[in-house]
Amino acid sequence: MNKKITLLLLILLISVNLFSADINSIIKNYDKNSVIDTSIIDSTIIIKDSLGTSTQKVLVYSRKNGDTLIEITEGPDQGQKVLRVNSSIFLYYPEANQIIRLQGAALKDSFMGSDFSYEDLSGDDSIINNYNATLLKENNDTYEVELIAKSRKQPYQKQILTIDKNTYVCTEATLMSASGKALRKMTSSDIRKVGDKYIAFKVEMIDLLKNQGSTKMILNSIDIKSPIDNELFSTDNLSW
Repeated sequence: MNKKITLLLLILLISVNLFSADINSIIKNYDKNSVIDTSIIDSTIIIKDSLGTSTQKVLVYSRKNGDTLIEITEGPDQGQKVLRVNSSIFLYYPEANQIIRLQGAALKDSFMGSDFSYEDLSGDDSIINNYNATLLKENNDTYEVELIAKSRKQPYQKQILTIDKNTYVCTEATLMSASGKALRKMTSSDIRKVGDKYIAFKVEMIDLLKNQGSTKMILNSIDIKSPIDNELFSTDNLSW
C-alpha cells in the first residue's frame, strides 16, 4: 500500500514539473516575440465614444527597457508628446510650451481621451520581468495564461491572456485589479510577420469601467531595425 502511495506521489510530482516546464516555455517564447530592441511605429488611433469618432495620427518610438516617446502628428491634439523614461511619464503641451510630470494614479489616466492609459502605450513588455504566470488551459490553437504581478508597481495586478500557439501573439487580454475586477479588455488582429517577429497591426481596447465606446490602434508601418538616438528619450528634447 505504501509503495502504491509513493508511486502515485511520484507521478503527481512529475506531472507538476512537466506542467511548470510548459508554462515557462510559453512565456519565454512570448517574450522572445514581443520584446523588441527598438521600434518606430507610425499608427492611427480611432476613438469612439458618446460624442462621436475622432482620429489621431501617432508616432511611437520605443526600446526594450521601457523608454517610450509618443508624438501626435495629426488630429485634435497635434503636437502633444508623451515621454516615458526611467518609469516616469512626462507630457508636453506645445500651446503652453509646458512639460508636466505624471505620478501615481495619474499614470492610469486616459491617453488623449482614448481607452488606452498612458501606461498601456509604454513600459516594459516582458512577462518574465514583471509577472508570475500560470497556464490555465489550452486548445488546438491557443494557450490561456493567468498573470499575477510581482510588484504593486504594475498597472494591472492580474491579467488573463489568450496567446496564439503559432505566433505567440496575445490575441485577447483581460486586464484586472488585484481583487480580480476587470478594468480593460484588449483584442488584437491582422497578425503579420516583421523580420523575425509576429506583430498585431490592429489592436482594440475597451475601458470596462466606462462601459461605452472603444479605441482602435492601427499600425500603418513599423520599423524594428533602425537604431534610435538616446537623446530622443530626454525631456530636453520634448519641445523640438
